[in-house]
Amino acid sequence: MEIGNQAQIVRVPLGRANAYFVISEGQALLIDTGIRRNEQKIVQASGNLGLSPSNIRLIIITHTHYDHCGSLKALKDMTGAGIVVHHSEATCLKEGYGGFPKGTTRLTKVISLIGRTIGKHLGGYAPVSPDITISERFGLEEYGMDGYILPTPGHTLGSISVIIANRHAIVGDTLFNIFRKSVFPPFADDQEELLRSWRKLYDTGCTYFYPGHGNPFGREKLRRSLEKRKKRTLDAGKYPSDRRRAAFC
Repeated sequence: MEIGNQAQIVRVPLGRANAYFVISEGQALLIDTGIRRNEQKIVQASGNLGLSPSNIRLIIITHTHYDHCGSLKALKDMTGAGIVVHHSEATCLKEGYGGFPKGTTRLTKVISLIGRTIGKHLGGYAPVSPDITISERFGLEEYGMDGYILPTPGHTLGSISVIIANRHAIVGDTLFNIFRKSVFPPFADDQEELLRSWRKLYDTGCTYFYPGHGNPFGREKLRRSLEKRKKRTLDAGKYPSDRRRAAFC
């Protein structure tokens, strides 16, 4: 998608998950890297866009699950790009294992339990040390981009999103787009925190959202999902705690 001044966002479908390029004036950010052995697909995609590996200045990891950073070490070696991750998940990258999140439905709770039992046998990847760790908003102007990184915890403690030109949000697994009427993820470690992050994303004013799973979607779908979650909480007869109320205010 063109985002003005010859900048663009390009989705790279990798089967299990999406990676994204943000390109401006011949320089690029790469956001997430898919599972192991996805590096050639990503390099091929960059070549199709007229980029060489050296044009990739930063690799931003939205969170440290295996389907988002499985090819990170290989791409770091191929590009020399700096790696950015939230400080709370830096150790996960260094250990090559980001764990499994909690399920948000009966089925995904079972899947999560199985995943936690299998552990590194399924969810491990080559360890790599990050170059930049963040804990708050981080500007991208130094890298030729009109944008910033925004912490959006909930799916994991260290989940982050990338906001470009105040209109486009690349959100990792904070939002999914695999269901017709909802963007609620099937896995999330802290659902109350997740809803606060949804509100934070909505308040950025962004009109387009680019999830780690599924196609990009518009602001209206996020608004409807926020309202649906609020109604579900109230209809269940649960009087929200102060923390939960803050997610909907």
